[in-house]
Amino acid sequence: MTTVFDAIPDHLIRKVAEELRKRKEITPPDWAAFAKTGAHKEMPPEDPDWWYVRVAAVLRRVYVDGPLGVERMRSFYGGKKNRGSKPNAFRKGSGSILRKSLQQLEAAGLVIHDKTGRKVSPAGMAFLDNMAQEVKNNPPAPVPKRVIPAEPEPKKAEGKPRKEKGEKAAGAKGEKAEGAKGEKAEKKPAAKKAEGKKPEKTEVPK
Repeated sequence: MTTVFDAIPDHLIRKVAEELRKRKEITPPDWAAFAKTGAHKEMPPEDPDWWYVRVAAVLRRVYVDGPLGVERMRSFYGGKKNRGSKPNAFRKGSGSILRKSLQQLEAAGLVIHDKTGRKVSPAGMAFLDNMAQEVKNNPPAPVPKRVIPAEPEPKKAEGKPRKEKGEKAAGAKGEKAEGAKGEKAEKKPAAKKAEGKKPEKTEVPK
């Protein structure tokens, strides 16, 4: 007989979450849209249907490790908290989420509560074993990875191509040489001196 231990946990939890969605006892509370799953998290879950996935994971955890209580389960869903320049420290998961999930599973008849803690009921055990059999025979398709589109690079402003130092120096020398030649060409020829012999000195009578 197929049991929970024979199915891949990820596939089983996804299948159980789909079935729990059909039960009226399993409904996300009003604060589930903006609540974090623990003090170690920085943002709430991105998946809008994360509540059903968490309840399915809690049901499987009670099946595998039960009987247990809320405080022990908080360690399973905890993680490291980023404390900035200080070393990361472990923080337990949210107890309110786990307590509410167990209460809904009890209302659905899948979990029972006694003096030893919470443990899976016979109906819950049969439900999970049947889901494990279906998953083993027909495994679900893999979840596509989320791809974040890359931002386009800003276009560089178009301008005149820069000249290299050697080109600048050569251009400057050429301009100076051309300017000097042009100035020489523009100069008018100097007026020629009057041609002829110098006049002879006349003697003045004493």
